[in-house]
Amino acid sequence: MRGVYYNEFGPAEVLKLGDLTMPEPAPDEVLVKVAYAGVNPIDRRLRSGELQDFFTREWPLTPGWDVSGRIVKVGRDVKGWKAGDDIVGLAFTWNLHHGTYAEFVPVKAASIAAKPAEIPFHQAAALPLVSLTAWESLAEYAELKPGQTVLIQAGAGGLGSAAITIAKHLGAKIYTTTRTENFDYVRSRGADHPIDYTREDYMAVIKAREPGGLDVILESLLVDVPVEADISLVKPGGTVIYMNNEPPDMPEIARNQIKTKFLHHRPDGESLGRLMKLYQQGKLALPPVEVLPLDAAVEAHKRSEGGRTRGKLVLKVLDL
Repeated sequence: MRGVYYNEFGPAEVLKLGDLTMPEPAPDEVLVKVAYAGVNPIDRRLRSGELQDFFTREWPLTPGWDVSGRIVKVGRDVKGWKAGDDIVGLAFTWNLHHGTYAEFVPVKAASIAAKPAEIPFHQAAALPLVSLTAWESLAEYAELKPGQTVLIQAGAGGLGSAAITIAKHLGAKIYTTTRTENFDYVRSRGADHPIDYTREDYMAVIKAREPGGLDVILESLLVDVPVEADISLVKPGGTVIYMNNEPPDMPEIARNQIKTKFLHHRPDGESLGRLMKLYQQGKLALPPVEVLPLDAAVEAHKRSEGGRTRGKLVLKVLDL
């Protein structure tokens, strides 16, 4: 089969396109013929050699966790799925080897959901990781309620795009950081107060507007600066969820009974199925998606590293 792979850590140029061994599904997996693969920041972070203490690897390594496609084979222990079913899923594993930037990928049956016919394959591939992460963060851990206030960092990006529409669905008042050229976009998804972090001190703006503090912060920035700063923006009893950093060791957290967590997604097919229905029903807004061919994986990673993408990038793998 054809796929993208790398044999060493490094810049985007280590990605190669070539022939790979056809995988076989484990007893609890399905083998998926890939239509589209979603591109996420975690893909290029793993490629560059980050997070080596958290994952094992088998070389060559194919990147990609988000997938839309069609089941072609089911493992012997799999129930409820059959060859020919169209699915969307999160091909997450702690042992990195088979990824979704390839024509076929094995995926845990517990990590997939049915793809609604109304949602095209390219749209579906953009949804799993960011939607599961945003829902688990805002709806489950923070228990965000109507009328509460939330700050979503990097609102025009993939996670921000999903988090804003989920926070709006939950009835929150939404602050978000983004550039001025993205204001109309984030407002169209439900943001109430976009702040151009390149022109204003977003912390000063929020403190002036919300002197009592915010209820929830979804902190997705890779830089270290906001880690402690977030604690000063949230009200007593509020919640700060970190995507890329451990919570800081600060006495204010316990003193003000602030909930903090370093949270990553879980590959939960049942939850993903519920989210897909919300997208299908129009209760959550689908993000804009730009499609690149599979042989443009290097370009996709470079654009992801640039941090200026709006919505999601996906790679087209096969016609279904």
